[in-house]
Amino acid sequence: MTTLLDSNRPLFIPVILGTGREGRRSGPAANFVFAEVQKRERVASELIDIRALPIHFTGPTDELKDPVFAEKMMRADALVLVAPEYNHGYPGLLKHVLDMNLEEYIHKAVGICGVSAGSFGGGRA
Repeated sequence: MTTLLDSNRPLFIPVILGTGREGRRSGPAANFVFAEVQKRERVASELIDIRALPIHFTGPTDELKDPVFAEKMMRADALVLVAPEYNHGYPGLLKHVLDMNLEEYIHKAVGICGVSAGSFGGGRA
């Protein structure tokens, strides 16, 4: 595993748009956050829309994860999640994607940008 002290590579911090719901309004917020992350020197980023991931719900656990997404999570130095509040929580699809890739992102920093039309602005997610 590469550490920040011995690496000249930029940090890789993907921004994950964490809802696949039709009619979602989180896209503009995710695009804004992604643009802000890209402004940072020595930081590489990618906007990952979980709607575009091939998501499986049945089969052996090790076959449920997308190998391309898993590789990105392994390579990531940190993550930024842009997720709406759904009933005082975050979307089930985002939970599924994260659960299937726990090994790849465990012990990494995660920033959460809550999105909500309500008065709490996603803070209860």
